[in-house]
Order: sequence, then structure tokens, then C-alpha cells
Amino acid sequence: MAGTRLGGSVTETATGNDFGEAARQAASALRRVAAWRMPASRWAAVAAALDAVGQSWQARDGERLRLATARLALAGPRLVATRHEDDPLVPAPPEVYERSNLLVTEILNRLEAPPPGGGEDGSPGGSSDDVSRGASDDGDGAGA
Repeated sequence: MAGTRLGGSVTETATGNDFGEAARQAASALRRVAAWRMPASRWAAVAAALDAVGQSWQARDGERLRLATARLALAGPRLVATRHEDDPLVPAPPEVYERSNLLVTEILNRLEAPPPGGGEDGSPGGSSDDVSRGASDDGDGAGA
């Protein structure tokens, strides 16, 4: 068990910042999907890119996540429409919209969560120190 945990920690230490940055970039790209309008035929590529983002996120693979995010961006709307794209622009199909929202929520919740074992952030993590200080400051004795 300890070996597995150490292996996970080493991987996180070696790629932790890179993975965190890749996750932030993915969340940023995922947020944009809801505003996209494209021909209906192009949404299949977005769905495939969302699957790649989800798989790389689940695998905690920063490099794959970065590549999947780039794939998602490339699947999105083009800046310059070609004359062959006369099809009407439509919003994301419900399943694509829902999948992108679930992924962005999951990524942001994980990024914002305090690390296991207590956090410096505020309430939930640092309570043992607060309790100790409170006991000595508040104490049964009158104070000083």
C-alpha cells in the first residue's frame, strides 16, 4: 500500500503543477463549449474530443489532457467560415452540453478542493490547531 501511495506522490510531485495547469486549461476550454454555434455535422468531433478530455482527466495524465484540450479547441467553431459551410449554426446537442458541464464542474471542484489531511484554506482543514489555540487562549483559567 505504501509503495502505491509513494508512487502516486512521486508522479504528482513530478507532474503535479503541469497536471494542474493542464486541468485549468481544459476547464477554460470546456466552459466555452456552451456558447459555441456550429453546423450540426461538426458536433460529432466535439463529442469525440470531450471523450478524450474525460479519459485523460480520469487517468490524471497531464500530457494527454493537454492534447485532448487542443483537440477540443480544434473541433470548435472556425474563425473564418468557408463557402462550403452554408449549414445553419446550431448550439451544442444536449448530450454534448451536459458532458462539457459535468467535466468542467468535476475539474473545478477537484482543483478547488483542499488537499487530503487538512488545508490552510480556512474552516475544515486547520481545525486541530485552532482548537489547541482556542483551548489555551480561552482556557478554564481567567486568562493572560
